[in-house]
Amino acid sequence: MIDGLTMSNVVKRAAALFPTNTAVIFGEREYSYSEYNQRVNRAANVLKGLGVNFGDHVAILGRNSVEYLEVCHAAGRVGAVFGALNWRLSSSELSFIIADGDFKVLFVEAGFQSVVAEALADLHNISLVVFGGDLTLDGAQDYVALHDAAASSDPCVVVSSSDDAMIMYTSGTTGQPKGAILTHGNICWDAVGYLTYMAPKPYDCALVSMPMFHVSGMHIVTTSMLVRGRPLVIMPQFDPEQACRLIQKHRVTIACILVTPLQLLLDCPGRKQFDLSSLRRVITAAAKYTTKFGVRAKAELGLERLHMAYGLTEAAPLVSITEESGQMLAKENTLGRPVWYLDVRIVDDNGQEVAVGEQGEILVRGPNVFKGYYKRDEMNAEVRQNGWLHTGDIGYLDSEGYLFFVDRKKDIIKSGGENVSSLEVEIAILRANPELAEAAVVGIAHERWGEAVNAFVVIKSGQSCETDQLISRTREYLAGYKLPKSVHFRDNLPKNGSGKVLKRQLRESVAQNEK
Repeated sequence: MIDGLTMSNVVKRAAALFPTNTAVIFGEREYSYSEYNQRVNRAANVLKGLGVNFGDHVAILGRNSVEYLEVCHAAGRVGAVFGALNWRLSSSELSFIIADGDFKVLFVEAGFQSVVAEALADLHNISLVVFGGDLTLDGAQDYVALHDAAASSDPCVVVSSSDDAMIMYTSGTTGQPKGAILTHGNICWDAVGYLTYMAPKPYDCALVSMPMFHVSGMHIVTTSMLVRGRPLVIMPQFDPEQACRLIQKHRVTIACILVTPLQLLLDCPGRKQFDLSSLRRVITAAAKYTTKFGVRAKAELGLERLHMAYGLTEAAPLVSITEESGQMLAKENTLGRPVWYLDVRIVDDNGQEVAVGEQGEILVRGPNVFKGYYKRDEMNAEVRQNGWLHTGDIGYLDSEGYLFFVDRKKDIIKSGGENVSSLEVEIAILRANPELAEAAVVGIAHERWGEAVNAFVVIKSGQSCETDQLISRTREYLAGYKLPKSVHFRDNLPKNGSGKVLKRQLRESVAQNEK
């Protein structure tokens, strides 16, 4: 155990090593590492003043901001557990998470006070603090006033790498959300992964554009840049043109942008009016991508490297990553090799390791694997077995140790006695039909086939596509039993806050239409 591996120490040591370096840029506000460390101290003392003790849970609801990040680090400084809530959720969804997470204090961005008022209608004994605007929420206190009045001294709470740091509620695409508990060690080891494969240069500057309620915003790049005393440019939420503007203004060199928003950036009508030549590395992640996408992103953005990664909340999140752009171009849909400190196995339904190239469930073991789900003992017994995290993802390793994702175990469609990967069908549909912007495939109960392959597609603006045409073209890439039995054209696909398609809602929409 290395007790120095805590989120608080990352900030504290960066302030000691790089006191005058710029730490955070948010709008017109800019703080050095020394100033940011003092802000974290003040926020930590605000928590102490609100009665937050070691092990208590505190949460925040809001878009990315300086306050968001400093409250996270402040919670770590006093040994509290930080919960990042998805601001896109409804009041009833928030109510469930707030109650389930046993949060003692809730920080609320001013624009979300009304939804919080609804969410807390049946909940009591929660201290409320509002930031980023005028206070209108009954019983709440103003963050600026509390922060300004708090001491800037370190509260000096002993926190270790094995202590709980964060509770991050998973997307709940297959059921009620569940809170994944990450320790300080989990998060710091994750940063070690990025420092290994994406070591920052002295001139590097990172764009934080993915939502901080998700691992892609809170962990990827963020902590590793803090370790090395580099600046973070924080966007409240992703907007392709604003991202271009910030990259140009601050000469951003590194960014984590998931595949869907990266596609929006590439397609942004105003992109070419901005100077993006400073951008040298982008790390992205998605279950599916094409070589064409990788070539386009690297060429049009002038990148030195485009990294494709695989991860999940329960691994804080990094599991594997491509080191060179050529790897993702030569091995389409590879997610790179496992991070050096991780063990990865592929097993069958009986838990036996399968041969190279054979598909099975991806299992992960290492220092970044989470502690477990909060108050979910039965689920933890299934997900964590003998030190191995059962990801619920189907994949395989090739002869060179590269990892490939096939599908979510629950998204495999069993049709006519055959297993059909929904992801494989989605990739084929998009490859065969360039008029489409998005595609999602699910299995729908069918009297004859058991499950029938159903495709939900979104057509690009100004384009057209017919069902027969779509299926005919896709037939060139897939066996007949994998082809969609039905195609549903939609204006958009339902997604959660991290951009994942909510396939459960798609299945339910078909069931409702058949009633």
